[in-house]
Amino acid sequence: MKRIVLLFVLLVYVQVLRAQEENSVDPSMEEASAVRVIDSHLCHFKKPLQDPTDEDDDQYCDCDVHNTPMGLPEVQIDCRKHQLADGFWQEYEQLPQGTIRLDLSQTGLTVVPRLSGENLRYLNIGHNQITTIPDKVFTNVSLLEELDLSSNRIETLTTDALAGLSKLTRIDLSGNLIRSIEVNAFSNALHLKQLTLSNNTLGTFFIRTDLYLRLGVTNRLAILEMERCNLTDINLSSGVGLETARLGYNPLQQLTNLPKQLAHLDISGTPIRSLSAKFLPHLLHLVTLELKDMPILYTLEEYALYGLPRLSNLNLQGSRNLSSIHPHVFGQNVDRGETVTKLERLTLTGTNIRTLNSTLQAAFEKMRRLDMRGAPLRCDCQLRWLRELPNLQTLGICVKPNAVRGLTFGMVESHQFECRAEQFWIYTVFNVLLAILLIVLLSIGIVMIARAIRPKPHVQLRKVGASSPYARVTIEPNRAEVL
Repeated sequence: MKRIVLLFVLLVYVQVLRAQEENSVDPSMEEASAVRVIDSHLCHFKKPLQDPTDEDDDQYCDCDVHNTPMGLPEVQIDCRKHQLADGFWQEYEQLPQGTIRLDLSQTGLTVVPRLSGENLRYLNIGHNQITTIPDKVFTNVSLLEELDLSSNRIETLTTDALAGLSKLTRIDLSGNLIRSIEVNAFSNALHLKQLTLSNNTLGTFFIRTDLYLRLGVTNRLAILEMERCNLTDINLSSGVGLETARLGYNPLQQLTNLPKQLAHLDISGTPIRSLSAKFLPHLLHLVTLELKDMPILYTLEEYALYGLPRLSNLNLQGSRNLSSIHPHVFGQNVDRGETVTKLERLTLTGTNIRTLNSTLQAAFEKMRRLDMRGAPLRCDCQLRWLRELPNLQTLGICVKPNAVRGLTFGMVESHQFECRAEQFWIYTVFNVLLAILLIVLLSIGIVMIARAIRPKPHVQLRKVGASSPYARVTIEPNRAEVL
């Protein structure tokens, strides 16, 4: 019995020694085993401290391996500017284990490679020559969250092009040749939050197309970018979850079909001459409105910004022809509290604004920053109210009058904001009196000159009688013949 017990103790001791030997492995060996991944067609892990592409002139990409807090390896593969021909790809490219990011931009691709990777989250195949997206090409990367297909030559987006990408949250299709999108093309992307379609000729396609109802976009979409798409109008009223819409540089005539909860709207570069009250609907949650680089915008009309009670940031930078803002642009009864406004930041940089009407004072009470740099400001009595707002920081340089020319707006004291009529009223009164005196003196002078040049009458008394040579002579008719 004792022998059995001793044998058991001996076996336990041997196991303990083996465990200690395993735990005393060299740290460098432990680190090497942590980054061990499956060899792939893209990476060359035998030389992890080198860049094989640059030194050996082969087609391997730059592969970086990092350990997560859980001790699992994460692989990020960068193939940018590596000219990988279409023949380089196998039927399905098995990505290294733990690959979360793959960048295939600017690699000369003409087709979408078929990839397989259970951990891939970010895929960039932009700036290539891809013309079509085959149906169900992304089914083996079903956990993909961000997909960049920008700056290719894609013309049509089919219904099953994004099949299998139920986890997709962001897709960038900007800079392509897309003219049409098939029905329910985005219905597979159930968690899509950001959609970028800028720089595509989609203007005629969206005339009678509802982005949500026809294309299958869910209400989880929060950011929509459709700049330079030749849009004249767009219907986004079904977008209950839409928060940001970037629709700039389109020939928009009006935007009446926008969701009420929209918080950020960018319609910069729109070719309109005046922003009317009918251009925008009442957006009760709008916080930021971008109206930059409006080429022919001359004025903001009455009630143009009415119905935007939460608007706090208004940007008109670069609208160089903007010269007037109507005193009632926020409504006529702002000062009575009937029209609510929370404007905190107004940017008028590079505009042609010279002055602002004092009727806007009630709307500017809560404003903290007014940027008017580059505008030809007339710092006279018409802008004194703006200088006297206690919490407002105004940036700009005065152009007129000459007394404050070249001074920054904040350096000019309130009493220096004077108009010519206020500054020289004494001289004006003196000039008026002097003019009246000159007129009186001139009148007197004219009268005296007239009397001086008028000829005086000369009176001469002559004696007229019978013996006077001036006496009347009567000649008889008969004697007249003798004479």
